[in-house]
Amino acid sequence: MTVGLMLILFFVFMALGMPIAYCMGFAAIIAILVDGQLPVLLLAQQFYDSLDNFALLAVPLFILAGELMSVAGITERLVGMSKALIGHLRGGLAQANILSNMCMASISGSALADLAAIGSIMIPAMKKEGYKPAFAVAVTACAAMVAPIIPPSIVAVIYGSVTGVSIGALFLGGAVPGIIAGVAMMAMTRFLAPYAGAKALPRASLPEIGRATWLAIPAMVMPAIIIGGILAGVFTPTEAGSVAALYALLYGLVTRRHTTRSLYRNFASAAEVTASALVTLGGAALFSWVLSRAGVGQAALELMLSITSDPKLAMAVLIVFFFLLGTFLEPVPALIIVVPIMGPMIKHLGYDPVHFGVVTIMLLVVGSVTPPVGVLAMVACRIAGISYNAALGMLFPYTAIWLAVVFLVAYVPELVLWLPRMMQ
Repeated sequence: MTVGLMLILFFVFMALGMPIAYCMGFAAIIAILVDGQLPVLLLAQQFYDSLDNFALLAVPLFILAGELMSVAGITERLVGMSKALIGHLRGGLAQANILSNMCMASISGSALADLAAIGSIMIPAMKKEGYKPAFAVAVTACAAMVAPIIPPSIVAVIYGSVTGVSIGALFLGGAVPGIIAGVAMMAMTRFLAPYAGAKALPRASLPEIGRATWLAIPAMVMPAIIIGGILAGVFTPTEAGSVAALYALLYGLVTRRHTTRSLYRNFASAAEVTASALVTLGGAALFSWVLSRAGVGQAALELMLSITSDPKLAMAVLIVFFFLLGTFLEPVPALIIVVPIMGPMIKHLGYDPVHFGVVTIMLLVVGSVTPPVGVLAMVACRIAGISYNAALGMLFPYTAIWLAVVFLVAYVPELVLWLPRMMQ
């Protein structure tokens, strides 16, 4: 009764256009009040407990670091290095776009931040070079999907805080799959380039490559600090976020790119994004708590066992489920709602929690470019000045290649687990 009412309210609120955080939170609160078996104070306690987690401090810190690095001119340097290294390949500007996103992913950990930073530079440049706008949108939006996979990842921080899985292991586990996904998209770009008006850039000379790489070194120092510090045991992922933010602040001050006004905007933007993420997390936590309390996790396990008890076949069913879920919900609320109630199923089927976490994040991120949500694609379309529908044709092959990588990662766990095990 309670779960059914909550789900009905959730979809009604979504249809009315209510923000997703309030859809989940209000649906859970109203359902509990109607049920009348629990004190209202318990709801406030659950909301607070979901946010009372030291690991979540990494979220605002990484967001702030990304904001500060963007103002410091890092994005332009990464794009310049990418053009110099691979701009001469077929579809050179598109290839550089993907490589720039991969480099930026190792700094920001946010797909939307990557898209805003890289897309504002690369989409107009690609259009100017004669690329079809839909192709520029597809390449930029799909390349930004590597940000929650390549460490550091804000989504991985939230996943680890919710499930108790090691955030450091999730960081390391996402490195190889993120690189594979990026290379796969580069291969797809090479194939599609002749049909998209693509041109190769002139091959850069060795001095030009050296100069572009030298200018980008300050940007690449940050991921080395973050991952190197975690691996060496010098600091935790949360402490790594504070080190990254401090580095970004000092770098911008040394290069004189930060002003009092820009710093105010950076801190205000980071606070706004963090508040939005945490309100969403709290609302989703209430929603998930009601589902867990109603025994939905055990029911999901029984349903899966009625379909199959084979872990490999079950993985295929879960891939389809998470893909469909991601098309309707953004990654953070989706994983907070579903992953905790999947605990019994993950344990029964014998999946490694780090491997399952990386596969889940990769699947939920796909929804950022597919309808009806498709927030990354929609933002890229606004930058390109075209409609979302006009980009769907070009988005399809990149979504397909991303899903192919997900299947590869899902059925070859060592691609995720090799690096964390090696660093133990």
